[in-house]
Amino acid sequence: MLSTILLAAESGTHKPNGNILPADINEVIWATIALVIILAVLAWKGLPAAKNMAAARTARLEKELADAAAEREAAETALAELQQRIANADEECARILSEADGTAVSVKDQLIAKADADATDVRRRAGDDAASAEGQVSRGLEVEVGRLAIGAAEAVVANTLDADAQSDLIDKYITQVGAGS
Repeated sequence: MLSTILLAAESGTHKPNGNILPADINEVIWATIALVIILAVLAWKGLPAAKNMAAARTARLEKELADAAAEREAAETALAELQQRIANADEECARILSEADGTAVSVKDQLIAKADADATDVRRRAGDDAASAEGQVSRGLEVEVGRLAIGAAEAVVANTLDADAQSDLIDKYITQVGAGS
């Protein structure tokens, strides 16, 4: 079609038909028919494709907006949860510190009670050991005093008794010991 217009323009066969249409009327008619055909084909094939592209773009944008809204809502929920956790963290920190103070006081009281009990036990054992040692020393002293007393008595008796008196004294002692058993 373009080639026809070019051929007609080169041949110089057209003549202006007035002030409004500067070309041949047949060219105007054929150009109008060609324009209508081109517009009809565009409307028939191009308009549905353009509508589909616009609808797809609209759907994509709506989906992106919905996704963005969902992400924003999720972010706001996460923010609220974090703020709640921060508030709870302060309360939790105070609770843990209070619990730790109570536990420390309890452990301190238990340690003091255990130390007191251990000290009392050590004192009791020391007293028992001292009493046992005193008893052993007393028994040892009694034995030693008895041995020394017997030795002294034997020396006194040996110096003061004659052989007959000593013999009678030994016999009496043996008789008493035999009667006592």
